[in-house]
Amino acid sequence: MSKLGGVALEWFRSYLVGRRQHVRTSSSTSAPAFITCGVPQGSVLRPILFLLYTADLLSLIERHGFILHLYADDTQILGSCRPSASQDLLARMSACIDDVAA
Repeated sequence: MSKLGGVALEWFRSYLVGRRQHVRTSSSTSAPAFITCGVPQGSVLRPILFLLYTADLLSLIERHGFILHLYADDTQILGSCRPSASQDLLARMSACIDDVAA
């Protein structure tokens, strides 16, 4: 897998890092808070970044012997086993989730 770097990485970084948001009601506004994750709502990059994030997810999860179900921005990892193998399933699921988070 190739890695993003150089000018392209700096462009993404400038777009995603250092953003702030606040909440406004009819009579008051909250203090601004820095956003540490996510993509701005309504952004044209949102679908592209989501596809880049999920592109390798299917093969990674299948390598652990699980089934992946994607719907919109929801991801489900499905697996089954006999009751006597539940500890093994739990260990494999934990390893899979760790790999997804990495």
